[in-house]
Amino acid sequence: MNGSAIDVKQLIQRARNEDREALGVLLDRFRPYLQLLAQRELDGLDARIDASDLVQQTCLSAIRNFKQFAGDDEGGFIGWMRVIHERNLRDTIRNNVYTKKRAIGREKPAGDALQQHAISQNRQTSASQRAMRGETAVRLAQCLGEIPEDQREAVRLRYLEGCSVMEISESMGRSEHAIGGLLKRGLKNLRSYLID
Repeated sequence: MNGSAIDVKQLIQRARNEDREALGVLLDRFRPYLQLLAQRELDGLDARIDASDLVQQTCLSAIRNFKQFAGDDEGGFIGWMRVIHERNLRDTIRNNVYTKKRAIGREKPAGDALQQHAISQNRQTSASQRAMRGETAVRLAQCLGEIPEDQREAVRLRYLEGCSVMEISESMGRSEHAIGGLLKRGLKNLRSYLID
């Protein structure tokens, strides 16, 4: 077990003893992961819904409902946070996208992102595999948060969203050569953070 998992267990225990600071540190540790999930799930809807608002709502829900968390380790906490996050995502989409007052014809359907997410979750075969993938995703999200914003966005679009270099170039308003440089530096920086 690595030091990070031990720290998470200690933070969970302290939070159970009503240490609000420990709960805040715990939520801050997983905020980059939630932000990455939100950005991915809200792709195409971000003009209407801000990923940071969704993450904030998830953190507030976790604070309000922490006494209901029954786990004691990082994998359990990640899973619990994802359930809260997904519920908030569904509520946000229902409240902001599917209302009759809003014309959503210009945006990508939210159901596509939710359906893809549900399919990927169903492919995971056990709770331990889901926990391991969640812990890896949290670590990756934390490392992504450490690299410069333009590198982070280029890496996210290329490797998490599957965009071509040309699409990223158009999206970011930079030449394909510049995007190639951002990707190269971004991956190099990520590698250095992941190895530490």
